[in-house]
Amino acid sequence: MPYVRQTSHIDRVRDLIAGRIVNPGADTARLASSYRRSLDDYRLDPASTTGPRILTGTELRAIQQAEEGFLRSTGQCLPRLHAMVREAGYCVILANAHGVTIDYAVDADQRKDFKKAGLYPGSCWSEEEEGTCGIASVLLDQEAITVHKTDHFRAAFTGLTCSAAPIFSPHGDLIGVLDASALRSPDARDSQRLVKQLVRQGATLIEDGFFLKSYGHCCILLAHRNRHFVEVQPEMLLAIDEHGNVVAANRCARDVIAGLASLPRPVAEVLDVRAERLFDARAGHNLLSLRLAGGSTWLHARVRAPLRQTSTRPRVARDATAATAGVEYSPPELAERTRIVHAMNAAKWRPLQAAAMLGVSRATLYRRLKQLKIVPPHRQ
Repeated sequence: MPYVRQTSHIDRVRDLIAGRIVNPGADTARLASSYRRSLDDYRLDPASTTGPRILTGTELRAIQQAEEGFLRSTGQCLPRLHAMVREAGYCVILANAHGVTIDYAVDADQRKDFKKAGLYPGSCWSEEEEGTCGIASVLLDQEAITVHKTDHFRAAFTGLTCSAAPIFSPHGDLIGVLDASALRSPDARDSQRLVKQLVRQGATLIEDGFFLKSYGHCCILLAHRNRHFVEVQPEMLLAIDEHGNVVAANRCARDVIAGLASLPRPVAEVLDVRAERLFDARAGHNLLSLRLAGGSTWLHARVRAPLRQTSTRPRVARDATAATAGVEYSPPELAERTRIVHAMNAAKWRPLQAAAMLGVSRATLYRRLKQLKIVPPHRQ
């Protein structure tokens, strides 16, 4: 059942779009923009009381198999986050980059109620289908958000509160969304601040888990600005290949360390240390103190040796050079493929931005990606 009367909800949607809401919140502009798209572009009905589309078991299993690497990298993040919020009546769900719920954590005695609300594996939360909601907003804006009760576009979801945060690959492309949702919660939006922060932290942990899994063939530098936290919770991750080049960095490292926007780079250009010293530290567990190149900032770190050996460069580099073993392309196709890959890399594999750079529609870009067998690095 909807939280508010359908006619009242329609009036609220119109008022927010028109800017007639008293004391608008910090996310009002994002919500208003989403409302407009839901009404004008997707022709959705805000009075609708039906739940989201649920995939069949066969469809869901196919998607979960395609996302196996992503799912395995989540480790215990979902149950741990759920343990923090379960007493307040929350479930935790993980959606892929298309808004499909591929995993969740929920109390067994509440599973039926959450399923009735659409919070269940296989539920589809794209803006095109469901309008404004937590997962859809993160997929589009790639920023954490709390969509609280009547913030939802559909009347069916105005009893829910959803706090969601994006999950990125090591190369900056969005690969999923972590969300904590409750069927009942206080009316005050401020009541969701802590849950939103916990979801953000959970998303970061999943990102770092995916990073470590993706670069198991590299030497990993695990660093923190405070030496006491290096062992328990490193905040920065750098992947260093066998040639001594930094080939990837997590979000925190890119925010703190200058020069990581363009990789690969020799480690000596990033840190005031020779790569050989890091390689020599593999066998030991000594804590290293490293200064950023050209600065006075110090990091404290330990080194993780490669978990597997390889003589190849990261997958994104192979794709960028069009190394397509077993596939033959005509010269025009190869040129187009290279142009699309370069645009996708420049846009950090965000289709909307890449399509604009190429001067084509997003639908055309998706079609050519499929025809030319261009696969994002995290799915290779």
